[in-house]
Amino acid sequence: MRPVIRSITLDGMLPPAFPAAEDIARIDNVRPPASSSAGMRVSRLRPLFILICVWVISAGYAGANLRRGWVPHDEGAFAQSADRVLHGELPHRDYAEIYTGGLSYLNALAFKYFGEDFATLRFVLFAFFLAWVPVFYWIASRFAPDWVAGATTLLAVVWSVPNYSAPVPSWYGLFFATFGLAALLAYTEKRSAKWLFAGGLAGGLSFLAKITALFYVAGVLLFFLFAEQSTELSVIPRPKARSPFYTSSSAISIFAFVALLARLIHPLASIEEYVDFVLPSTALATLIMAREWRPTRTDGERFLSLFRMCILLGLGFTAPVLVFIIPYIKGHALHALVNGVLVLPFKRLSGASMALPGISTIVWSLALAACVTLGAQLRKVSAWLRWSYCLAVGGFAGRLLITSGYDPINFEIAWNAAYWMAPVIAVAGALTLYFAPAQFRNPSIESLRREQLFLVLAVTAVCTLVQYPFSAYIYFCYAAPLVILAALAVLSFFPVIPKTLLATIFVGFSLFGVMRVQPSFIYSMGSYYQPDPETSVLDLPRGGHLRIEPADVQVYDKLIPMIQQHAGAAEIYAGPDSPQIYFLAKYKNLTPTISELFETDAGGEKLLKLLDRRPVRVIVLNSKPAFTPPLSDRLHKALLERFPNGEQAGDFEVRWRR
Repeated sequence: MRPVIRSITLDGMLPPAFPAAEDIARIDNVRPPASSSAGMRVSRLRPLFILICVWVISAGYAGANLRRGWVPHDEGAFAQSADRVLHGELPHRDYAEIYTGGLSYLNALAFKYFGEDFATLRFVLFAFFLAWVPVFYWIASRFAPDWVAGATTLLAVVWSVPNYSAPVPSWYGLFFATFGLAALLAYTEKRSAKWLFAGGLAGGLSFLAKITALFYVAGVLLFFLFAEQSTELSVIPRPKARSPFYTSSSAISIFAFVALLARLIHPLASIEEYVDFVLPSTALATLIMAREWRPTRTDGERFLSLFRMCILLGLGFTAPVLVFIIPYIKGHALHALVNGVLVLPFKRLSGASMALPGISTIVWSLALAACVTLGAQLRKVSAWLRWSYCLAVGGFAGRLLITSGYDPINFEIAWNAAYWMAPVIAVAGALTLYFAPAQFRNPSIESLRREQLFLVLAVTAVCTLVQYPFSAYIYFCYAAPLVILAALAVLSFFPVIPKTLLATIFVGFSLFGVMRVQPSFIYSMGSYYQPDPETSVLDLPRGGHLRIEPADVQVYDKLIPMIQQHAGAAEIYAGPDSPQIYFLAKYKNLTPTISELFETDAGGEKLLKLLDRRPVRVIVLNSKPAFTPPLSDRLHKALLERFPNGEQAGDFEVRWRR
């Protein structure tokens, strides 16, 4: 058996390029070199001091942007779901919940104790963000010294929540994937069953927020196959053995996994989707099969080892899910839950999709990788030449940063250099794990290092699928911190790369994120820079004082009072894709629909019957719904006959009857 690693710090866990700390990979009875007590105290306090600094900076930066920007139908969907749960409705049974529904319970709890407005939901997100920062820092410290881990954490913060602080479930998917990744990294170090359970628990909680948590689980299962292979690297020699049945079963499972990924993206597949979403996992799956030729254990031993890991992960995953489904079992609504969680989301493949950037734009990520590779080759040349190379790279990065403020082409160059890094890093990581020579004499430490790298790569590779099928640029930010972690993990295997070069690239992407990506907001993100357009405050009772575009403030300042004036104590209908109107105007949605994308009311017959049956005095018609097609001319005419009076407010047509 591999010896238990009681504590992992930085020295011995990192390549020689990084400065060593005093306490490093203490294994069994191996003790760190003697040092003064004062030096030991400083060594132990420094990581904590760096973490506090990083945490304060991150909190300040994210907090300053917490109320900035909105996508109206997103805010309305989250708030209306929470409001309906707060008033006793059950997601999927009583209304068409867009996601799994667990997050709606959390948001409803926040509404109950902190008030019903848009800002409350963002405060919940902010609390999770504050918990996420130190966990991310801890993971980064597995691969780099504390100061590098701190800088990496700040870079991840820059490319995450502050760019779009809406309480979308995808942020929670990122948080829980990070929490699960931390638990599994702890498992690689201590081989304790509780960490496998914790990793599964993180996946289960993530699933309650959004079904894309299954991507995280798939990445972990891929890691289990790799980790099982690594058990042969033991300090206790074992005789060679064959396991043909396990090997063939593993090959079939891996082939099925890759085929399933390809089938998932097939409805909207293009070369871009295959490269970004299938290639990374395929590269790692190929690595697993390439390692099967090594001496190993018997079929029984291997299956038992894999089963133990899977069962503990599964127990952790199912625990919160089972608690969540209890009300559905009691209410005889399990079918509605299964349909809402596992069937309806596939309607998004046709109704809510957006293509990736053209495959030609990957050239900028490849150029960045080539730049780093060339820097590694300069280790044998003079220091003057290395410095000259770093200055040249810095000069080019500085020019891109400056010109990206007014030149969309240079903006896209910088953005795409970051955007396509996931497949580049995954392939580079797979090649590193296969070809890189051993860096440590102790096979257990070498095996641990490789397991940790593969774990980060696997979770990152599969979690990038959060961008499919709606590959809006902001969706890259839901996976960008994991890509940054994967890059750090791969780079830790190459100590020969000049630190100055890596620092230049780090500063370049940090400044680009702060100065160009974040101010532009999501509508121009990835395409061009614009000064912050979110400059006015939504000063409605439930608006949460969000800072949004002035034109939106004018529309809703006119729209909401108009609805309340003409509706009074009666009822209203708003649609398509207008849940924010119900919430801001404080009216109940009479339909089970939050987004008409999931509705199958051909011709609007059900809507007309509802309006004729209920005391609806005002209807609000959205002429530019986000995902659902606009109302047909026939339905629009029928609505105008029933509600003859009207007035326009932006893209909304308000109609009422006496």
